[in-house]
Amino acid sequence: MLVVACYSAERLLILSFATRMALDLGLHEAFEELTERVAMKNDENLYEVSDHDFEREQDIMRKSRTWFGLLVLEHIFRVDGGKPPGIRLIGNSRRCRILLSHPSSTVLDLRLFSQVELNILRATINDNLGSGTKLDQPGISDFVHEMKIDLDLWFDDWLRIIESSTTAQDEKPYLLAALRIQKCWAEMMLNCKALRAMGVENVAAMSATERSILLTAKSSARRHLRLIILEPEFYLAKLKYAMDFVWAKCAFSFLLLLKLSRLLPERDDEHQELFDNGNSLLHELNKAGSNWRHSGAGNIYLQILKVSIEKYGRTLQESQQPSSGGGSTATSPFWELFDAQADLQWFVPEQFVSEWDFPGLNLFYFPTAWQDSFGDFSLAM
Repeated sequence: MLVVACYSAERLLILSFATRMALDLGLHEAFEELTERVAMKNDENLYEVSDHDFEREQDIMRKSRTWFGLLVLEHIFRVDGGKPPGIRLIGNSRRCRILLSHPSSTVLDLRLFSQVELNILRATINDNLGSGTKLDQPGISDFVHEMKIDLDLWFDDWLRIIESSTTAQDEKPYLLAALRIQKCWAEMMLNCKALRAMGVENVAAMSATERSILLTAKSSARRHLRLIILEPEFYLAKLKYAMDFVWAKCAFSFLLLLKLSRLLPERDDEHQELFDNGNSLLHELNKAGSNWRHSGAGNIYLQILKVSIEKYGRTLQESQQPSSGGGSTATSPFWELFDAQADLQWFVPEQFVSEWDFPGLNLFYFPTAWQDSFGDFSLAM
């Protein structure tokens, strides 16, 4: 049921059925029982177990994995899909690391347990920066700083755990690539959700603090895009059967960076670099998606990415055309063009409004001087 939920439009309904079934089977109790057993053995230095006990522990381990898989998926749909809060993990999520020392632990547990911890952090971010947040702007800024530290600690811990693992030699490059990409995504969403909680969408009207958060979000988006195309054999090549959410993330990361690069250009070559990176991303995703289910939702995000890059390329080419006097290219900021806002709004596909709760594509640039002019005009009328 969890696997089906990853690819189905009825994922929330299927997930709710799976949660009810998991509770009826007592899967939520397995982790506590297993950790107690492991702790007792460590205290008493008991490493030999009977065949019956070993079989029982293997069964509990499978139940714990299934429960954690449910928890991770529920948190993804809650944080990134706008699902109402459901499962809450009581206690310290880092306790799941103790299961890595269990005899039946596999290399896949490294991926699963790191995801458990990360998604608990992401759920905390979502709860504190949601629509009903009680934090004021300084409180939001402090919260962002604290969560950035927690994400850094999570990343450093799991980087060390994976690199020191003796059972993950073959999988290590893939695990480390995913770890770095997941950290960038979490930081990007942290800063975008913070901006949304602050309630300012007009980049021109942002305070220094808000602008700093926006630039940090852009930096995370840039690193995210560079990482997923840097070593495609360790990440993008493995997306053939990835859930729709992963394909959506790849498309969104490019669209967000595109919008932020239009709103806050920092270098002369930034737009061309983004266009080249977008083409590299599209090329690798096309390879990963070859012979894939062509009617799947992942193909929709691939098409969104393709059309967006083509439109961006045409816009970029037009902006680089020499003026009629034979001089240099146009130097006016993008937002001063007549159709700038309409052009930016085009990069907000419907899927990122109805399917996923990815903040950031609603940002725009409206010069405050123009607002003052319209205000004066209204008073005169």
